[in-house]
Amino acid sequence: MHRMMLEEASHDQLKHFIDRMFMELKEKNHDMYEELEEELYEDIYGCHFTEWLLEKALKKMHNEDGTIGGHWTVEQTTDVAKQHGIEFDTFNKYDFSYVMNMMYSDYYNVLPNDTSHYVKMTMRFINDKDGHKGKAYHYYRKIVE
Repeated sequence: MHRMMLEEASHDQLKHFIDRMFMELKEKNHDMYEELEEELYEDIYGCHFTEWLLEKALKKMHNEDGTIGGHWTVEQTTDVAKQHGIEFDTFNKYDFSYVMNMMYSDYYNVLPNDTSHYVKMTMRFINDKDGHKGKAYHYYRKIVE
């Protein structure tokens, strides 16, 4: 019966119903709510950062230089990527920005204070031969968050 109703429901009706279902689930079973929310996110966006998730993640970064938040904006990291000939194919500009900011956050004063070193570390992390697609996203979801 639910399949028939889904076929006939309007887009707004479905959005309202799903939102209500998620809110009820959040109250009754928070763990299942988080699991389903993550599954929905991945179905819509894949295992990649979006602008929204990047902003959320950067706000939580406690950097080795004593600051909190992202060191670079997504516009700055995107410009740096272009300067280094990096194309966003298996990852997006938000993935790249998250990892580059993470490298700064964790390795400030370990790496020379030169953007190109952070770019190299970012690409090594993203293209890790032992890693898998969506490594930046999974790292954030499973280790950081």
